[in-house]
Amino acid sequence: MKIKPILTALLLILVLNPAYSQDKIRISGVVTSFKTIPLNNVLVVSSKTGETAKTDSTGMFSLLCMKKDVLKVSASGFIPRKQKVKGESLYKIDLIYRGDPGSSNEAISNGHIAERVLKDALTSGQGKRVKDYSKYKSVYEAIAGEIYNVRVQGNTIVNTKRKSFDMNPQVLLVVDDKIVSDISFI
Repeated sequence: MKIKPILTALLLILVLNPAYSQDKIRISGVVTSFKTIPLNNVLVVSSKTGETAKTDSTGMFSLLCMKKDVLKVSASGFIPRKQKVKGESLYKIDLIYRGDPGSSNEAISNGHIAERVLKDALTSGQGKRVKDYSKYKSVYEAIAGEIYNVRVQGNTIVNTKRKSFDMNPQVLLVVDDKIVSDISFI
């Protein structure tokens, strides 16, 4: 008599448990800064499951989370970031260095990055988000490649959306507070 309720409860647990665990997936990833430097001891938290993981010395982490989850990634001295889980199994998360006076001490003392590595990254300019225009051969190629509402024809730059007072599609070129007709000298 007592065996039937126990078997029913056990059967219910066995049937429902795999259905719940199918929504969970194991993901792994690497947390970096300056796009290449791995960060150590970074806290990665799954919003829905509450599971936490810390990165190792290579910046790698692994944890169980739901298929549609949000990871909260935080490290002292860096701007915290949220990463949506979209079913992929490997994520590369880049944290941005805060750059305020106390952030370097926080990052170094919490073991996220070595002092020498941080100083090298900051002095080499990796911390700055500067665009690299060296891939362009001329200023006209740079304008054509970076500005989407213009069309470059030779040394003439034409606005594709004609919204000027005189309906002239040519753009106004200003260099050092002076209106010029040609910017090929730049």
